Amino acid sequence: MRKQDGRDRKNGGMQDTRGARNWRIWGAALLLTLAACDQPNASQPSAPPQAVGEEPGDAPVPQPQPQLQSWTALAPAPTTLYEGQGGTVGGKLYVFGGFDKNVNNRPIATRAASVYDPAADRWTRLGDIPNFVTHAGVAVDGQSVYLAGGFLGDHPGPETNAVWQYDVAGDTWTPLPGLPMGRGAGALVRLGRELHFFGGVDRDASGRYLSDHADHWVLNLDGTDSWRTAAPMPNPRNHLAGAAMNGLIYAIGGQHLGDEANGNQTEVDVYDPTTDSWQAVSPLPIPLGHITSSTFGWRGRIIVAAGVTVGERESAQVFAYDPATDTWSTLPALPGPRQSPVADVIGDALVVATGATSAGPTDSTFVSR
Repeated sequence: MRKQDGRDRKNGGMQDTRGARNWRIWGAALLLTLAACDQPNASQPSAPPQAVGEEPGDAPVPQPQPQLQSWTALAPAPTTLYEGQGGTVGGKLYVFGGFDKNVNNRPIATRAASVYDPAADRWTRLGDIPNFVTHAGVAVDGQSVYLAGGFLGDHPGPETNAVWQYDVAGDTWTPLPGLPMGRGAGALVRLGRELHFFGGVDRDASGRYLSDHADHWVLNLDGTDSWRTAAPMPNPRNHLAGAAMNGLIYAIGGQHLGDEANGNQTEVDVYDPTTDSWQAVSPLPIPLGHITSSTFGWRGRIIVAAGVTVGERESAQVFAYDPATDTWSTLPALPGPRQSPVADVIGDALVVATGATSAGPTDSTFVSR
């Protein structure tokens, strides 16, 4: 969450110029390959650990170098939003909760939920989520979206330990075993049939950040009624991203306490469940936080879109990490900077929705292929 420093995030945010809403518009766009823009980091702490197999659907299938075209603004979301949670299930992007406006410079939480169908370029409202939550960790599988932890209510709200499973087919929510302790702005990753939650922060009643946490908890989705403890994450931090690829879990970026100006992190750590250990790999090209719901896998890469960087500035940058070479590359930037959007891959298209600018929350939907 951005500290309230007098910059009023007005409800409605920035108005985006909308392009033609036809998926064939990309046919004439200039193709840019990752291979052409690969720029390895100068600092590479060590080679990434050897990958291990995981359940079908998690491990990437070897493919040619992916291609990415320029971004296009399509149908706006039903409401302006930032600090929401979401991901892709069944070829659609689901977005839950977050802050939809500011009143007297105070971010106001919403229970609204919506889904974006790129085939029709259409957003649809869903039933409200169970609570007014922001900053939750989020993970998906083929049928469900999982939310864990976060902050409750308008800013500054308390952290929660609640864990929820959203069933896409039934549009229903089911409570799962709660985290051992409340945590806001942590990361949630699904690896096979287990959920991993790590990082996060707690605050006092006034909203003052108290401590970043390295705790790493694991829940078996096949009947276990409690979370077990795993190896703690290096460099305790919050507002970080998590991703799973090739049987490994990545903790990416984040920030220390509430310091969005100077506390954003470049660190990337990888967890190997076979050894219950973490190892540092090549850092992000720039410090980034507020990337929890805008980091995802695509064609064997981990994509990190937008976020907040040094000086409390929203970022438009899009980066791709290649675990095979332990290097980062830069992809075409978004049309505008965004704090805490919701992003994922749908088919072979990348979708980045909502998020805030310095003027306030937006309803933008950016799509690229």
